[in-house]
Amino acid sequence: MSNLQELYDFYLETNPSTGKIRNATNFLIHACQAMEVSSPEEIDDDLIEELPSAIDQYFGDNQQKAVHDKGVLAEMIGRYGPRNGWEKVYELLLTDRDENLSQFALQAIEFSARKNPQMAMPYIEKFRNGKRTIMRRVAALLVSRLICADQREFIDFHIGSWQKNDPEFVQLILDLLDHQAHNSLNNLDEKLQSRKALEWLTNRLERQKSDRSS
Repeated sequence: MSNLQELYDFYLETNPSTGKIRNATNFLIHACQAMEVSSPEEIDDDLIEELPSAIDQYFGDNQQKAVHDKGVLAEMIGRYGPRNGWEKVYELLLTDRDENLSQFALQAIEFSARKNPQMAMPYIEKFRNGKRTIMRRVAALLVSRLICADQREFIDFHIGSWQKNDPEFVQLILDLLDHQAHNSLNNLDEKLQSRKALEWLTNRLERQKSDRSS
């Protein structure tokens, strides 16, 4: 994945909605104009790290439009995964001065993490241990989503350590699962997934507690 065009092509293969495709196409146009190149193929390994700041400069004082475009980029990277050079850009989006963008960027990795949860773990750990309360919550939400996505065997490996060293984080995951299971806005499938995940995690913690006391 050596240039922006290839990232865009991969993104299309993930079947985004018509509106998201339109946003991604517009972003490619803006990116080329911002980077002063004739095609997204030219925004390659040597230039992709400059994309976020170039978009900021392109929109000037209209930071709302800049944040929107960087959000499109965050979703594209989230679907591909922060790898093959895109992890550097992803780090910039995670630390953007716009709090909503940084939250969205962390949530966006869920798509690729459902297939490769190991890719998400460094970011989960970074924000679990960080001082930004909202990002810690988003990290917990990401864990809850992975549990719902049947990545329980992978998460199980980490639960023991978290419960021992950071029980508040585990409780946050439990609270989020409980909320998802009873949220009236969620469809029936999402509720059922959340309830099963909540039951699994509750039982997992009960077994751990029983093992310590025996």
